[in-house]
Amino acid sequence: MILLKSVAYLTVGVIMVTVFSDPMVSALTALTEKNNANYNGKSGIFRKGQYIPIGVFYISFVITPLCSNASELVSSLMFAAKKTKINTSLTFSQLYGAVTMNNTLGLGIFAALVYFQNLDWQYSAEVTVILFMEFTIGIAVIIAGFGYKHTYILLMGVFIGFLYFFSIFFIWMLEHFAHWK
Repeated sequence: MILLKSVAYLTVGVIMVTVFSDPMVSALTALTEKNNANYNGKSGIFRKGQYIPIGVFYISFVITPLCSNASELVSSLMFAAKKTKINTSLTFSQLYGAVTMNNTLGLGIFAALVYFQNLDWQYSAEVTVILFMEFTIGIAVIIAGFGYKHTYILLMGVFIGFLYFFSIFFIWMLEHFAHWK
């Protein structure tokens, strides 16, 4: 019975991802396409749709993870709201696991698509920073000994939160000053 229920949940989840992912990607792409907007300089407003002059990668690196991982974020906040040491540690563990899985799986699928579809490689800065951040967090966790502990300290959470914003800045630096694309 548990196996059937699990398969049913997985099937429903795959169907939901299939149905909702394409409109989400289309909406984010439409917001960042220059052809979507006709800017009226006198009035200072956009006509024929809206255009956000931000790179697609930055939108997908900041907005998309919040949209696609909202359920994990909500469940983590519910655990953390209990304000016990075990629940807070469980929240960090859940978030670490989700980030590692999303980055590794996403990077693997992305690399496979580039290879098998013969796409142009224009993502050196992004991939380098993602790999660098994963190794940095892995080394920080090993040095801090969290592989052997059952609780996480707040300072590690602050450090990893800082790395998120640093990674966006680091990608911007690599693209604009090192011209590494």
